[in-house]
Amino acid sequence: MKYPTDNQIKAALYNIISDGFNRSLGALIKSGAIDPTKLNKHYKGAGSKYYDLVSEQVEITAKYGTIGMRHLLSDGEEGTKKPNNAG
Repeated sequence: MKYPTDNQIKAALYNIISDGFNRSLGALIKSGAIDPTKLNKHYKGAGSKYYDLVSEQVEITAKYGTIGMRHLLSDGEEGTKKPNNAG
């Protein structure tokens, strides 16, 4: 993928950030820093209170991260080498 679209970058970042969050959350639970009792009641997948809260924040972070990644992939000028928003 030489010239990824913004949507492709955002999707990759979303997956990376989600994985990091889930690993961190698991480590905190395993270490005893977080009591999973209350968390488990509201963090059960899409549509649940805490899951949707986390997903929204990951989405925002991926959106803003896309801007930074696009800058890294740019050719150093104002624009980029190829159109970015298709697909």
